[in-house]
Amino acid sequence: MASATFGLHEVYQQIKSVAYGIWRKRWYMMATTWLICLVGWGAVSTMPYRYESSAQIYVDTETILPTIVRGFGIDIDVTRRIDAVKNQLVTRPNLEKIIRRSEYLERLANNDAALNSLVAEMQGDIRVTALQGSMYRIQYEISDGRLSDRQRAEVARNVVNNLLSFFLEGGAEGANGNNNENAQDFLDQQIKDYEERLSAAETIHAKFKQDNIEYIGGQSSFLSRHDEAKESLRETRNKIGELNVTLSTLQEQIQNVPATIREAKSSRVRGGGDDDPLQSRITELQKKLDSLRTFGYRDKHPDVVNVSRQIEALQAEFKQQQDDIAKELSASAEAGKNSNFTTETPNRLYEQLMFNIIDTRTQVRTLEQRELEQQKLVAEMEEKAKRVPEIEARESQLQRDFAQLRSFYNDLLEKKQDLDLRADVENADGSVSLRVVEQPNLPTRPSGPPRLLFMSGMLVFALMSGVGFALVLSVLRPVVLTVEQLRSQFDLNILGNVSRSLSEEETRQRSMELLMFAGATAALFTVFAGFVVFDMIGGPG
Repeated sequence: MASATFGLHEVYQQIKSVAYGIWRKRWYMMATTWLICLVGWGAVSTMPYRYESSAQIYVDTETILPTIVRGFGIDIDVTRRIDAVKNQLVTRPNLEKIIRRSEYLERLANNDAALNSLVAEMQGDIRVTALQGSMYRIQYEISDGRLSDRQRAEVARNVVNNLLSFFLEGGAEGANGNNNENAQDFLDQQIKDYEERLSAAETIHAKFKQDNIEYIGGQSSFLSRHDEAKESLRETRNKIGELNVTLSTLQEQIQNVPATIREAKSSRVRGGGDDDPLQSRITELQKKLDSLRTFGYRDKHPDVVNVSRQIEALQAEFKQQQDDIAKELSASAEAGKNSNFTTETPNRLYEQLMFNIIDTRTQVRTLEQRELEQQKLVAEMEEKAKRVPEIEARESQLQRDFAQLRSFYNDLLEKKQDLDLRADVENADGSVSLRVVEQPNLPTRPSGPPRLLFMSGMLVFALMSGVGFALVLSVLRPVVLTVEQLRSQFDLNILGNVSRSLSEEETRQRSMELLMFAGATAALFTVFAGFVVFDMIGGPG
C-alpha cells in the first residue's frame, strides 16, 4: 500500500468524503431528526408549568433582652434559634397542617400513600434561604399536573403564607415548649430521686456512726486514743520504776539510821523539876553577884567574895556531874541503858525516812493498780483496733458517696435554675424581632419549565442525532469518491478517471429529491415554530 502523507488537501478530501457519505444517507438523517423532534417536543409540551411563591422576613437580633440576660450568664444564640425554626418548618406535622388547610392539596392526599408522597415532594420543594442583612426568604414551587395553572398558583401562595405564619409564631413553638417541659420534668424527677438517695445516705451514715461511736466519735480518732492509752501506760510504768528506785534508796538509808537516840538526862529530869537545881543555884548566885556589883561592891568585898566562892564551887560540882555522865555513857551500851543519867528519844530522821518509805510504797501500789487497769484498756483497744481500718474505710466510703450525691444534687439544682431562667428568657417576646418585608405573592406567570429552551435544545439534539446516525451508516457502507481514495485503498495502477454525465431524467430526479429534502427541512422548522407559537399563545398569560 502506498504511503500517505496528510496535508491540507488530504484533510479537505476527508471532510468532503464524510460530508458526501452523510448526504447519501440524508433521508435516514431526516427521518431520525423528525422522530426525535416529534417525541421530544410532545414530551416538552406535556410538561406542567411550575408556579413559585415567596416571602421575605427581616430578623432583628439587636434587641435589649439578649444584652440583659447575658449578664446572668445566659447567651441567647439567635442564629441557632432561627435555624431551629427553619428546620421545624418542613417537619411532617406542619406540612400535614398545611395540607389540611388547602382544599386542593387535601384532594390530592386522598390516602396514606398519596399523603406520604405529597409530604416528601413538599419537603423537597420548600426552601428557606438566608439572605444578606439578616433577611430570610421562604419559597415554595409546585408543578403537580393534577392541578390547573390557577390552582397551582393559589396553592403556592397559600403554602408560603402558612409557612410564614409558622415562622412568625416561632415555628413548632409547641414542640419546643414540650421539650422544655420534658426537660424540666426530667430534672424534677432526678432531683426528687437524689433527695431520696441523700436522705437514705444520711440515715445510713448516722446509723453507722451511732453503732461505731467509740471508733469515730469524740474529739480524736480511735487510733489517737489508743496511742494516748499506750503513752499513759508507758508513763505509769516509768513512774513505778522511778518510785521503786526511790524506795530502794530509802530502804538502804534507813538501815543505817537508828530508830531512837540515847542522850543524857538533865537534873530537871531526874528531879522532876523544870530545870537542873545546880544550874538554878548558879544562876541565882550570878544574879546576886550582879546585884552586889550594881550597888558598887568591889571584888574584895566579903559578900562579893563569898558569892563568888559559892558560884565556883557549884560550877565545879556541875562539871563533875557532867563528866560522870559522859564516863557512864562511854563505859558500855548496856550500862547506858540501865543508867539513871541517860534516856532514849525517837530519831526524827528515822521517822522521816519511814514516812517516805510508806508514802512511796503507797504510790507504788496505786500506780501498779493503775497499770493493771491501763494494761487491760490497752489490750481491749488493741483487740478493737483490728477493726479500725475496716470501719475507717467504710466511713470514708460513706462520706465519699454522700459527697458525690450532694455534688450531683447541687448540679441538678443549678441546671434546674438555669433551665427555668433560660425557658423564661426563650419564651419572652423581646429576644428576637421578626418583620415581614415581602408578603407571599400570587404568581401570575410560571417559573418554569423553560419550554422554548427545551424545544430548541431538542431540535439541536435531533439534528445532531440525525447527522450522527447518517455518519454511522456511511461508515458501515463506505464509497470511494476520488482517485486518491482508490489508490489508498488498493495497490493497483490507476490509469485515469471518467466523469459521469447525467441525463435529463436523472437531473430532474435529483432536483426533485433536493426539493423534497428542502421541503422536509422547512417543514421541520415550521413545526418547531408552531410548537413555540402554541406554547406562547396557549400557555398561561
